[in-house]
Amino acid sequence: MKLKIVLSTLLFIFCSQVLAAQIAVISVSKAVIFSDQKLTAPIGYISYGKKIKVGEVEKQDGTILPVIVSGRVAYIQIKDIALLNDLNQGGINTPKITEHDVELTFQTDQDKLSENNYFTVSLGQAAAGEAWQEYSSEFGEESTLFSVLALQMEHRAPNKKTSWGFGLTYFSASNEDIAAKSLAIEANLYYSIFNYRYMSISAFGGLLFSGDFQVIQGGGEQKSNGVLYGYSFGGIARILPYSKLGAFAGLSVRSIKVTELEPIETASGSEISIESLSGVSLFAGISYKF
Repeated sequence: MKLKIVLSTLLFIFCSQVLAAQIAVISVSKAVIFSDQKLTAPIGYISYGKKIKVGEVEKQDGTILPVIVSGRVAYIQIKDIALLNDLNQGGINTPKITEHDVELTFQTDQDKLSENNYFTVSLGQAAAGEAWQEYSSEFGEESTLFSVLALQMEHRAPNKKTSWGFGLTYFSASNEDIAAKSLAIEANLYYSIFNYRYMSISAFGGLLFSGDFQVIQGGGEQKSNGVLYGYSFGGIARILPYSKLGAFAGLSVRSIKVTELEPIETASGSEISIESLSGVSLFAGISYKF
């Protein structure tokens, strides 16, 4: 009986030292928790951004720290956490992992569609292509760029390499004698190359479609409607990618085909057919997590 009391006391003292020591934030997409100091028996993981209590005494040549999991001592690698100096910060959680859920935890990474959603708005300019440049030069305008306004809903989980977004993209070009505009539906798939708490860099590709591409000449004297569709690919850099407010900038190459657009009569009386609006696009914007 006395031995049991002594062992319980020692365990209580050790656990108290672990929990009262330091507060850390998970700094990687998944921080694996191990049941042994040699890191041979993983029992689960904690997702990016979670706050936990860890011990002060480093183990295994300063590479791991103890942490209490479901009432038992486990271990986490120091490289996977960022220590906080303010011990009075709120929202501190100790991880709860049950052994019968371990296999499912490592096989699936539950990503709820109700979480990690962002509204983004961006402004940019896109090269219009040779056909539009040739057409605009007939009026002495030499217009080579389209303004682009994009509104999207994105789903981005910190512990996922891939994310996606969809929304509306508005193209427009306006000069004294000619104008063009289109409201398109666009969807993108992103793949994270460099992903940290304060910055991320992703490659992406997407599809675009619009059933109402309008070219207007002479203040409305001549109007032609068509359909455009195509794809894009490029890269995007995000600042504070998982915060309430963030910013981003990127570059993409668009290949857009124009169909069903009647030939447009120029000032000289000749007819020009616009078949594409392909080129490089630069953009920047902000995101809001909701």
